[in-house]
Amino acid sequence: MKLRKLTLLVGAMMLFVLNIINAKNIKVGEKTKGEKNFEKIMKKFDLEATIHTTKGDINVFLYPEAAPVNVANFVFLAKKGFYDGLTFHRVIPNGIVQGGDPKGDGTGSAGYNVDDEFVDWLNFNNSGMLAMANSGENTNGSQFFISLQGMPSLNGKHTVIGSLKTGSDLAIAKVIRQGDKILSIDIKGKKVDDFLSYFSVETADWESKMQNN
Repeated sequence: MKLRKLTLLVGAMMLFVLNIINAKNIKVGEKTKGEKNFEKIMKKFDLEATIHTTKGDINVFLYPEAAPVNVANFVFLAKKGFYDGLTFHRVIPNGIVQGGDPKGDGTGSAGYNVDDEFVDWLNFNNSGMLAMANSGENTNGSQFFISLQGMPSLNGKHTVIGSLKTGSDLAIAKVIRQGDKILSIDIKGKKVDDFLSYFSVETADWESKMQNN
């Protein structure tokens, strides 16, 4: 009887030790193979956007490998012409320029929300970031803004979906004033329609909520 108890105790201790070893080998936040493959697929689309405004064109690199659902939302709305004719309703000189509100007063949306997506390597430490405006955690919609300077205080608060391509694009953003318009937004890349096919469930949901809004 004592031998059996001793055997069970030793077995339990060995299992405890193995669990500790396995826990040390698994890094917190480490991505699975599937997640890494998905990132590679997203990156290969080489997505870009050109925001045509009344002050000139602003060219942007998009990063679906960092914020896939939020980039898909932006691409979806742009391709539907949702942004065409909307104003930049909020401008903070040397701060941000914000647009994408169908009401033009900061309260409008496309009728649905998208959750936040954050990665360490994409942040507001530099100027010229394209990000989603929100009214709190996981409330991204149609409104977006461009940062005109480094604003690290926004890190972890707003999902970054892109960055301006050149200093010339930043110069255009800096001369935008409240009331200036977004004429249209063109999306470029490799097989853009195939990109959105990865988000067919989301786009169907967004389409339905837009129609009911």
